[in-house]
Amino acid sequence: MIRTLIATVAVVLIGVSAFARLTHGFSALTTETARREAVAAQPIAIPKLYGVDQAGSHEALVDPGDDRVAIVDFIYTHCISLCLALGDSYQRLQGQILDAHLEKRLRLVTVSFDPAHDTPAVIADYADRMRVDPAVWTVLTPDDPAQLRAAMSTLGVIAKAADLGQFVHNAAFNILDRHGRLARIVSIDQPRLALDAALEIDSEP
Repeated sequence: MIRTLIATVAVVLIGVSAFARLTHGFSALTTETARREAVAAQPIAIPKLYGVDQAGSHEALVDPGDDRVAIVDFIYTHCISLCLALGDSYQRLQGQILDAHLEKRLRLVTVSFDPAHDTPAVIADYADRMRVDPAVWTVLTPDDPAQLRAAMSTLGVIAKAADLGQFVHNAAFNILDRHGRLARIVSIDQPRLALDAALEIDSEP
C-alpha cells in the first residue's frame, strides 16, 4: 500500500514537472502561447526565402542589405476571408508608418503561400488593388517550394488545401528583427500591438 502510494506520487510529480517544462513554468497553457513566449525570449533565425516582388524584382525575405524591422504575414491573394482582414490591417499599418515617417525603420512584407496561383502578374495586380507603397510594403511570391515550406515551418504557418481552391490556414503578424530573426509573434486582431512591438525591437541595441 505504501509502495503503491509512493509510486503514484512519483508519477504525479514527474507529470507535473514535465507539464511545467512544456508550459514554461505554467505561464503558458497552450502550445501557441508557449511558442510566442519562447520566440520573444530567444529570436529564431529564418531560413532563406527568395521570390519575385510586385515590381518583378528578385528579392529575399531576409535581405542582409535592409536592416529595417519587418512585419511579415503569409496569405494567398484569392482568399475570401482571413487574408482580406490582413490586407486591411496592412493598409492601415502602411498609412501609420508613412504618417509617422517610420519607413526607414520599419517595413511590411506579405508572402504568398500559394505561388502556383500567385504568379508575379497576380502579385502585381494584388499590390495595385491594395495600393501598396513599395517604400514600405513588399508583396513576395516565392520561387522555390522547398524554401517556402522551410520558412513556413519555422514561422509556424500552416496552410491546408480546401474546396474551391481555398485554404484553411492560420495567420499572425510575424516580426523580424534587424538581423532577420523571428523576434515576436502578434495576433492578427492586434495590428497596433504589432506596430508597437516592431518599434520596441527597433530600439533594442
